[in-house]
Amino acid sequence: MQGALGQSVHSPHCSVQTPDTAASSRFSRGPTAWKQVQRRKAKAFSAFSKSALKHTSQQQRCQATLQLDQEATTKQSSEGAEAAPSSSDSSASYSWTKQWYPVSLVEDLETYKPNAIKLLGKSLVLWKDTDNQWRCFDDVCPHRLVPLSEGRIETDGTLQCAYHGWRFNAQGTCTTVPQAEDPDQNEKAAGHPRACVASYPVQVQHHLLWVWADASPNAQLECLAKQPAVIDELREEDKVIYMHPWFMRDMPFGADILLENVLDPSHVPFSHHGVIGNRDKVLPQSMHVLEPVEAESGFVVGVEAIKNGTNRTQLGTGKMTKIFFEPPTLVKYKFGGPGMQMITYCTPTSPGRSRLFYCLVADKEKAPKAMKRAMALRPKWLLFLNHFQRNNVLDGDTVFLHGQDCHMHQGGSSQKYYMPTTMDKGIVSLRKWLGSLAGPIPWGSPATHDIWDKEYPRDEILSRYNQHTQHCKHCSKALKAITFLQRAAVAATAVSALLAAVAVGAGHSSLSFWAAVGVSAVAAAFAAYRLAQALPPALNTTQWFSSRER
Repeated sequence: MQGALGQSVHSPHCSVQTPDTAASSRFSRGPTAWKQVQRRKAKAFSAFSKSALKHTSQQQRCQATLQLDQEATTKQSSEGAEAAPSSSDSSASYSWTKQWYPVSLVEDLETYKPNAIKLLGKSLVLWKDTDNQWRCFDDVCPHRLVPLSEGRIETDGTLQCAYHGWRFNAQGTCTTVPQAEDPDQNEKAAGHPRACVASYPVQVQHHLLWVWADASPNAQLECLAKQPAVIDELREEDKVIYMHPWFMRDMPFGADILLENVLDPSHVPFSHHGVIGNRDKVLPQSMHVLEPVEAESGFVVGVEAIKNGTNRTQLGTGKMTKIFFEPPTLVKYKFGGPGMQMITYCTPTSPGRSRLFYCLVADKEKAPKAMKRAMALRPKWLLFLNHFQRNNVLDGDTVFLHGQDCHMHQGGSSQKYYMPTTMDKGIVSLRKWLGSLAGPIPWGSPATHDIWDKEYPRDEILSRYNQHTQHCKHCSKALKAITFLQRAAVAATAVSALLAAVAVGAGHSSLSFWAAVGVSAVAAAFAAYRLAQALPPALNTTQWFSSRER
């Protein structure tokens, strides 16, 4: 099946089902739960008669075995926690796992080796096979549970585990067990259902790689019934202009806090004062709910424009700005300008962590000619400067949003929010969706309170290298180039000093010669100094921010 932009949509074959809330509740009904699952497992396998096995593929047997094993593990782990009250709303019908999530910009992924990612607390690995198709597996080898992201992509189109060399094809089926003594043993070992790796559907749309967060046997059909939350204008990319190209950054707080932040335009002149806002020129605004909250469609709010306003960060364009939330990750601003839209995706990666995707686009037909020419002439190698500006913006509130997230998990609650003005209606709508419609995120791995109890250094919270540069091809190249120029400037200074020493030894007395040597040395030293100062704040860390006046 082909996606909207031509990338194949890949279905899971050897897969492990992530237990949903309903399944978890079934597994906590009594102490005999484990025995019940064992009986179900035996009954399921007895149904596979010899005649049926002839017509049952290995992949289907993988599905049956792995799903039952997962249920048994979930049931076993739930014993002893029966008395713990459930934090989820029983009325919540939204499925977090049966959704498409953007996990990476395609251009930032390595095609020659596996790529490790996180989604809903699960460790996953992305890799590209010899058919030029992206694949997504659980990042764990079934042999000894080591990460497959440390492995290799072989020339035969399989993913090889780096520990013992087990190989897996594009469907997650094991093809080779090098430790087998003969072909028959290899076929038996590799063909066993427990040798499979869970595989997730993937597709590429709008320069983003999307993963369907469920790997159950029905995921193939279920994922085809939904499309990723891509705005209609972007499905035909020749009709839009990228004012701000795609930008990605990992944020040190949860996706709920990130969604709150993006849905809240009133914080901009205060949190980002001096960057894209001015706290001294703030005028009152009002927000209205245009479409009420729904589980699948989200909600829409509108911000009234300021008449005769002077602060451009307050959306004072003369028309109402509409803000759309489309579950589970999309927040879209529709401005009153030349068809301009701000698009953000807030992907929940793990407890206390999220990944932000951002771009700003304009309708090509409505955009001024000067804007079209400027965007057409912009060289791609200068994109790191645009990313530098985006990082400047995000640095404005990252530290205290991290603190908010920690407080929320140390006894705080959104129910304690005091929101007396209409500008908080977007947050009220979001918290209603999260609380009564969507329910809590079913993390694939348990959250530990160390994430929120630990006091992280400010430089770690604002680490541009860890959160952005190491993942971004443009900024990684810029970092290497700046590092090279920095070393070249230092080398030029040393060469100038050496030439001066040679000149003294040779008895040169020309004033012009000495002036040239002196100017060269000073220029090289100054260039080295400036590059050394520019490197950390631009691409590596944000030590400069701690000394900025708020």
